[in-house]
Amino acid sequence: MVALSPDAKTVEVLPDYHLLVSFDNGEIKIFDVNPLLSRKCYQPLKNIEFFSLASIENGCITWPNNLDIDPEWLYEDSVAYK
Repeated sequence: MVALSPDAKTVEVLPDYHLLVSFDNGEIKIFDVNPLLSRKCYQPLKNIEFFSLASIENGCITWPNNLDIDPEWLYEDSVAYK
């Protein structure tokens, strides 16, 4: 059986399109959103006011208009926060 990635529990918007995310396994990581900004579906995040609306819904980072980042992707592509 494949283990599921932890769900996001809290999110804090950091400068330069980074997110500080705590997960339900106790880990805290930083996710760099910059690589996503070139993708069409993530274009709205270039607006820093919109980007700052990040919140948690069902373990995912979400924004208005059904924009989100999957918790598995979020966890795997984040780096440990020291």
